[in-house]
Amino acid sequence: MADFDGMNAVWDDWVPPGDAPPRATVQAKLARPEWKIEIVVTAAI
Repeated sequence: MADFDGMNAVWDDWVPPGDAPPRATVQAKLARPEWKIEIVVTAAI
């Protein structure tokens, strides 16, 4: 949460404009202290 704007900038660069999947941002203790973010993805075919 300390770098929310940075995370959003990386997200915006990663997804094609107008084709971003839904997402939610939450604050939680990460599995490893050296990690900056942890992402969970659900895909449907």
